[in-house]
Amino acid sequence: MKLTTKSSYGIRALIDLAIMYDSGCPVPIKDIAREEGISCTYLEQIFHRLKGKGIVRSVRGPKGGYILSRDPAELNVYEIVSSLEEVVFPERCKAGKGKKDGCERSARCVSKEVWDEVARQIKTVLERFSLRDLAARALEITPCKEIKVRLYAKSLS
Repeated sequence: MKLTTKSSYGIRALIDLAIMYDSGCPVPIKDIAREEGISCTYLEQIFHRLKGKGIVRSVRGPKGGYILSRDPAELNVYEIVSSLEEVVFPERCKAGKGKKDGCERSARCVSKEVWDEVARQIKTVLERFSLRDLAARALEITPCKEIKVRLYAKSLS
């Protein structure tokens, strides 16, 4: 299993929205892209997908942008990654790929148990981290970010 930059960039961008959540201010995608060093075009694709999954919503107008659809404490990393990636779990067996029921050997494949356990553990670990947790940690290690947030929110009011 390999997570793509969609997940990495998506989580970074959503941490920015989580930091801004309590202010109620939508954040323009260009500001997030600049702050995180991510291509604006690529970030638009990521946010389009996140919006479709109900994780973010857009606000139109001159002071528009994106805002989280729910409290960051209710959004975990697993939900975000599974919204952005085709497959979150390890690739199992190549045999039978593309068949409706998957691999024809799965009923007698002992290694399937290993991959099922790996999948459960990945989900458990990713569910343990909420966006609120990550935002708090980001502010801890980058205190100047909180000052930027306050100034940004003030400029929008």
